[in-house]
Amino acid sequence: MGSIDRRIEALEKAYGESPREEDPAEVARWREELKAGLERAYEKAGREEREGHPQRRVALDNLVRSLRARIAARRL
Repeated sequence: MGSIDRRIEALEKAYGESPREEDPAEVARWREELKAGLERAYEKAGREEREGHPQRRVALDNLVRSLRARIAARRL
């Protein structure tokens, strides 16, 4: 579990909130929005990388790696 997850849980405990139930339709919508946003970001990163600036692509790769790890951790 990442530090962000621990912080969220600590805030939920501090304020007496329990994690909310996720609506499957809302999760699907979020997933589609994320995919579309990542596609646009990777297109821009590709243009920048061709110009000799790979920083955005590296950051996107790290973000995707982090997202996959968080998803895998939630499934456990």
